[in-house]
Amino acid sequence: MKNILNYIIILKISMTNKEISAIFERIADVLELKEENIFRIRAYRTAAQNISGLARQLSDVYNEDPSLLDNIPGIGKDLKEKIIEMVTTGKLRYHGDLMKEFPKGFVEMLDLEGLGPKKLKKLKKELKIRNVDDLQKACEKGRLEDLEGMGAKTQEKLLASIKHYRRREGRMLLPEADRIADEVIDYLSKEKTFKRIEKAGSLRRGKETIGDLDILTVASDAEKAMDHFTSYREVAAIIAKGSTKSSVSLAEGPNVDLRVIDASCFGAAMVYFTGSKEHNVEIRKLAKSKGYKVSEYGVFKVAGSGKEKFAAGKTEEEVYKKLGMDWIPPELRESSGELEAAKKGGLPDLVGSKDIKGDLHMHTSATDGQNSPEEMMAAVKKKKYRYMAVTEHSQHVRVANGMDGKRLLKHAEKLRKLAGKQKKIELLVGVEVDILEEGKLDLPDSVLRELDIVIAAVHGRFSLEKKKQTERILRAMDNEYVNVLAHPSGRLITRRSGIEVDFDRIFRKAAENNVFLEINTHGERIDLNDVNCRRAKELGARFVISTDAHSIGGLDQMIYGVVTARRGWLEKKDVLNTYTISKLRKELKK
Repeated sequence: MKNILNYIIILKISMTNKEISAIFERIADVLELKEENIFRIRAYRTAAQNISGLARQLSDVYNEDPSLLDNIPGIGKDLKEKIIEMVTTGKLRYHGDLMKEFPKGFVEMLDLEGLGPKKLKKLKKELKIRNVDDLQKACEKGRLEDLEGMGAKTQEKLLASIKHYRRREGRMLLPEADRIADEVIDYLSKEKTFKRIEKAGSLRRGKETIGDLDILTVASDAEKAMDHFTSYREVAAIIAKGSTKSSVSLAEGPNVDLRVIDASCFGAAMVYFTGSKEHNVEIRKLAKSKGYKVSEYGVFKVAGSGKEKFAAGKTEEEVYKKLGMDWIPPELRESSGELEAAKKGGLPDLVGSKDIKGDLHMHTSATDGQNSPEEMMAAVKKKKYRYMAVTEHSQHVRVANGMDGKRLLKHAEKLRKLAGKQKKIELLVGVEVDILEEGKLDLPDSVLRELDIVIAAVHGRFSLEKKKQTERILRAMDNEYVNVLAHPSGRLITRRSGIEVDFDRIFRKAAENNVFLEINTHGERIDLNDVNCRRAKELGARFVISTDAHSIGGLDQMIYGVVTARRGWLEKKDVLNTYTISKLRKELKK
């Protein structure tokens, strides 16, 4: 009885892994502001990273057996107690007490690119900065120009960072939105009145950040459907409740709209509510030119008398066909040439998840990953992949326990012995090698030539001016052993806008030197993004979709790279890890 009661309580108030991880990260930020022990700060950051990569929710682990929390890497007695407090009470008193030591909105400024604890403390002491609004006003008035260690350049960068921060406020990353939508749909599907449930909106189109969530359903009893929806345990507030549409605000932040649609026009509703707005405008223009009217209720033939006759709407395919087009995949519906291509039968045969044969960028516990090579290999095999690559960090990334040449080659030898014992999967041994400021690589060619795959990456000096940054990367891509350019823009969607480079020059160099451009799904990268993918393809470049996984759970992020590739109009032939192992090895040999 006690376990059942605990389970019910946890369902109502527990935090998700993402929320727990975010709180530990914030505690580390505050401890750094307070100049506390570096090892204590590091413990919180390590715990946050490890928790974010877990496949199971900590509340589920706790409910099964609290002692299982001891198995999480980096979680000692103190942090375990804090996790238990969060999953059983929905809050952490220690975190709350720390935040009370600073003005509201002050600590959040650490989310701004280019603003660390030292600068933030200086701004508070000398300019009385308390929040983002204060900082923006100070920058606009030029008050940072005379501050030691800052100046006009810092001020300019902070204004750009604030603009980026404002643009992302109130939006979720794609994986987070997808998870929340799946949880809502899982809850709805337990009520038998729901006959069909589908995601719509920008989530269905696979945009990298999402505002509100749109869900469409067919239900035998609309009133019962709405009662069930508004009773969802995560609902913080009911914004509106009607017979066919209801809107709620969830405890995690987003609003969710649920619409009950008649089965006879469900396809038309899916087209309309998937969007984008611009895509829908183009569809309506096309329909009008053909004597039709299009809405969420269907395609209607407009007679001379003004009367309308239902012509299509049950399926999306039916809607597009009636207007003289092939069905357009949701990811392409951005009014960027897809209608013209669909009318001519010229849409690309987009790459799909089923085409992916392996993951070529991941880290293990030998550097900054959470799982051993054996554990990562077992997880990859479960995904039915044909191959994988372990690509540890090179020595320059000290915070990630990066490897020097001697250690890397010894690690490679160990991995190859492991690979020799495996069946049904091939293991490639590689490295994620740093591109240093002048374009030289962090490891000598004598080491790189011994590896199966070399991934080059920028991990520092993001603020170099455009020409120098571009030349830096181009020189690295001229190295004969470089196969992949990792996360080319270096951006983090909510925190870092990315480096300034001449992408066209980089894309042309990639095509010329047979260097594959990475679509990296780790954390908040989604880099390259869809726009750059499409441009790079136009210039002859090819790609690899990688998770850059630092844990078993990270391997599940592959789907978001595939979605991004689809938004970039990429086909199977454009993506390295859709190739057979023999073709892949041939491509890597250059």
